[in-house]
Amino acid sequence: MSVRETLIRVAAERGESLTQLSVKVGRSRGYLPRFVSRGSPRRLPDLERRHLAIALELDERLLGARDPWAPGESA
Repeated sequence: MSVRETLIRVAAERGESLTQLSVKVGRSRGYLPRFVSRGSPRRLPDLERRHLAIALELDERLLGARDPWAPGESA
């Protein structure tokens, strides 16, 4: 499953919209919807990816991380 597909699925499971998540990571409301629909940016920057993983309580590797944060570990 791609990062974009994972993000859509997990956000829906948690009752979060991509717009809400964009704001939670300090970006404009259209940031994650644009990431998913247009592929921009190509990859999530490290900081946004980490904040998303924390907000969604999700292993960061599922969002494309190489050096991940995972639930239960200190940030």
